[in-house]
Amino acid sequence: MKEELSNYLLKNSFLLYPDSFRRLKEDVYIFVAKKDSDKKIGFLTNGNFKLSSPHFVEDKYVEELGFYLNLYPLTYENYLILKDNFGISPVTCKEKTSFGTGDRLGLVTPAHIKVLKNYDIFPVLAQQSPRELVKTNRDFKDVLLKAILGVLEAGYAGGFGADADHIKDEKYLMEAIDAGYTMYTLDLSDLLVKISDMPESQLKEKAQSLSSQSREIIDRYKGKKFSISTDEDFVVSEDELYKSALTYEKAMKFVEKVYGILKDRLQHFDLEISIDEGEKDTTVEDHIFVVEYLHRKGIDFWSLAPKFPGEFQKAIDYKGDIKKFTSELKKHYFLPKELGGYKLSLHSGSDKFSIYKIFNEITEGNFHIKTSGTSWLQAINLIFERDKDLFNDLYKIALDNLEESKKAYKVLIDRDDFPQTIRTEDSQILLKPEIKQLFHISYGVLLDEKRKEIYEVLDKYEEEHYEFVSKNIENHLKEIFNI
Repeated sequence: MKEELSNYLLKNSFLLYPDSFRRLKEDVYIFVAKKDSDKKIGFLTNGNFKLSSPHFVEDKYVEELGFYLNLYPLTYENYLILKDNFGISPVTCKEKTSFGTGDRLGLVTPAHIKVLKNYDIFPVLAQQSPRELVKTNRDFKDVLLKAILGVLEAGYAGGFGADADHIKDEKYLMEAIDAGYTMYTLDLSDLLVKISDMPESQLKEKAQSLSSQSREIIDRYKGKKFSISTDEDFVVSEDELYKSALTYEKAMKFVEKVYGILKDRLQHFDLEISIDEGEKDTTVEDHIFVVEYLHRKGIDFWSLAPKFPGEFQKAIDYKGDIKKFTSELKKHYFLPKELGGYKLSLHSGSDKFSIYKIFNEITEGNFHIKTSGTSWLQAINLIFERDKDLFNDLYKIALDNLEESKKAYKVLIDRDDFPQTIRTEDSQILLKPEIKQLFHISYGVLLDEKRKEIYEVLDKYEEEHYEFVSKNIENHLKEIFNI
């Protein structure tokens, strides 16, 4: 059947993705096919199942196939039909280990699946933040649709998640809910009260205005001793708890509001609390205060992303004291086991190979890891290999707009770190940390000025692009699981 379908589609200038062909039920087969760069979802049926128009192949009985054949665009309306009839949609996570792969271009979900399906890990395949949506001119529905199209192209029938990442306001929250996301990551960084510059007298004055719940948490945990192991423990500081309450209490109100909205509108969802974007490392006291406050409010959250020691700059490996990172991670992982009900999340910023294994071992495989821009960098790698002129153009644009791009990301690179022109004969050029960071943060302006050219190259060399991405994600997972 698959071969006959492929031959028939070729007569109509469509290319079948072989892995996509599968039976949904007795008389309905689904597949993905491409004409030029345009991908469509197709059906072989006995005539009693259709999606919304328009059709791209005439609705007719194909004698040689023994079925009616139709091709459709994957519009949001068509997605809802697939969801309602066949359950093709994201779900919440029930596994202890999960991994999120952002796809800024909406092209490489099949490449992600190729690797992730071989591991005992829950894949979060649609993962994008409002910042990325603005820079890529996309919305939550488009991100989800491209992930669904990739799921269908890969013939993947397992569970997967959709993460509305780094939500900071109600506007984007509602857009993600309307789109049908299953995971919501709340970024509290803009709501944290900065107290590092406050004099002691002002701190004491502000402490008087803390809520009764915050005071109860402080009273319960101050001086409490936790034993991580037979030879390692820590004591909770009352002064640090006060600082935690002053820093985080305002942000907790936002979490309460969002949780109420989610509970009203969704039956099931995964909620992540992100406190990894603040100025200071997350202390044990910060962790305790946030978790205990939310537990007391009856807020059921799925994961917590602390800010660990060291630098988590974009596109490069971890920079910092690994022993200190390990020590603090042990404390932070002890707390979910003590306080209960959630896992730790690592917002890696991509390519933190030196700490992945440590994170997996200490958390006993009970974690969520996010990586995003690393797949975008594989697109740049492919362009470097296949179109040197376009790569040079992208490099110049990225360099000319470096200061503007840096406003959205924490990276320690400056214009003086880069030559005006790049030696494209140097095959190792894209391994240089500063080059990786430059391209990692410049995707917005590069898509604004060269979107058509970028997509054309990636479509022309699609299989090679997939291989670049799969190999990169495989490298992540091999490090995580020490393979």
